[in-house]
Parts: sequence; structure tokens; C-alpha cells
Amino acid sequence: MTPLQDTPTELSAAAAAAADPMADALERDAAAPSGIARNQADGLRTLFGQREPVVFCVASALSPDATVALGLGTAHALRRRGHLTLLVDEVPLFERHSLTTPFPVRYDLGQVFGGDVALNRALRKVMDNLWFASGMRVQAAVNSKRARGPSLVRMLQGTELDFDVVVVATCEPFGSTMRCYGNQIHRVMVVGIDDASLTRGLSHVRELSIMSGGEPVPVMVVGGNDAEAAREAFDRLEAGSMDLMEQPLAWMGWFRAASTSVFGDSPVDGEFLPISMYQLLARHMAEQTAD
Repeated sequence: MTPLQDTPTELSAAAAAAADPMADALERDAAAPSGIARNQADGLRTLFGQREPVVFCVASALSPDATVALGLGTAHALRRRGHLTLLVDEVPLFERHSLTTPFPVRYDLGQVFGGDVALNRALRKVMDNLWFASGMRVQAAVNSKRARGPSLVRMLQGTELDFDVVVVATCEPFGSTMRCYGNQIHRVMVVGIDDASLTRGLSHVRELSIMSGGEPVPVMVVGGNDAEAAREAFDRLEAGSMDLMEQPLAWMGWFRAASTSVFGDSPVDGEFLPISMYQLLARHMAEQTAD
């Protein structure tokens, strides 16, 4: 297997050593009971093969900045639950206002799928149980017909990292792009209650229905002052989805969110998403991982 090294824009030798997954594995083996050693885990993988990580597409009809926060908050919630998580951020840089890429990397998964860069050069270890990759160029690689070879899931199985979950945060959940990540993609959609967000959400449903196989697409609604208004927005979205595509939706819940906050006369720009929202998404993903 090819060991993965952390390769952000510039790392010191000490930082690179700290990011070495093999060193992490040795530390885990030292802390584990004697009967659960690394070589035994490797032996089991040889016999049965490494399990596939569960891939979740978080299709957001919120703003680009909120989508970045959504992916990041969910990945951290999974990390804190003990799941080895890879966050893939597909939101284009030019669409963001207040949030740049959370963890700078030199290479993109689009370059990996295009055969220009090895996978280990596009992954960055952020901290224990959390890795990061940029997916901003994946759609371009698909459109140019350069995307080829195995899926991300298959490539990850060729490493020593046993990921539990891959979270793909995107404003454009194109089916052609999602196929680059794996054959089986779990979907979660997040929409606001305003007409613009619901319209984007309906476009997302069109893409997600290609992967759904007729199964309901889980939908989380954000915004508004009460659950009744959120439920009304969901019902409108589901009616359109059924009328146009015969695609059922599944209600996941509603969360209040503020678009601005004011301290005295000073506004704070951007959307504010509650921590409990990330926790619910992480719990939903963890349940799917355990199945």
C-alpha cells in the first residue's frame, strides 16, 4: 500500500512528520491493548479486504459560504464522534465571500481523477480523525473527459487509511461528478425557505434523483421563525419534486438560522448555522455507516 503524506502548500519537516499517518497508526497501536495490534488489522484486511468508506453528498441550496460551513461543521462533528472522516470541499473559491478554503492544499481531486497527480498529494491531514481534499476542479475534469480510472473510494482502499466517512459538500451535486467518488452515494439536501433556495433545491433534486433509485431524498430545512413555515416550504418542494420527477423527499427537520447579526451599529455579514444542525447530520451519517 502507498502511505499517504500530508502535503499542504508548504509544511515544515516537523509538521510533515506529525501528519504522517503511519506515525499515527503506530501511536494507536502503542495505546491499544496487546491483542489489537496494527499487524493483526493488516492481516484482516488481507483476508477480507478493506471496507469501503460511506460517501455522503451534502447538496446545499444555501449560499456558498454556508455550504462551506455546513461541510466543515459536519466533518468536525463526525471527527468528535470518533469517525475517520475525509471532507471534500467542492465550492468554487470565486463564489465565496467570507470563507476561503478552510485548509489550503496544493492539488485538487480533479487533477487526481485526470491522472495528473497521485492521490496522496491531494489529501491533507488536518487533525486526528479529519482529513481534507479540494474537489473544486472535479466537474471541470469530468466536462473535459479527463476524469478516468478508479473512483475515490477504490483509491482510498489502496491506502493504509481506513476511512469511515467521506463528506462531499457541494452547491452543484452533478451525478456525473458524484460517480467519481464512488458507486454508492448517500444524499442529504439542505434548503432554505425562500423561493430562490427552493428553486435551487428543485434543481438539486433533479440531479440527486439520478442516484436515488426511487428512494426518498432526505431534506433539512434552514431558516424562518418557526417549524410551520419550514414545513410549508418542504411541502412545496416535495410537491414540485413529485409532479416533475416522481421523486419522493424525506423530512429531516428544521433549524432556525440568522442571515445577519448586529452588535450595536455594527452588522456581522453572513449566515449563522446552529451547531445542533451539524450534530444531526453527523448522527444521520454515523447511523448509515453502522448499517
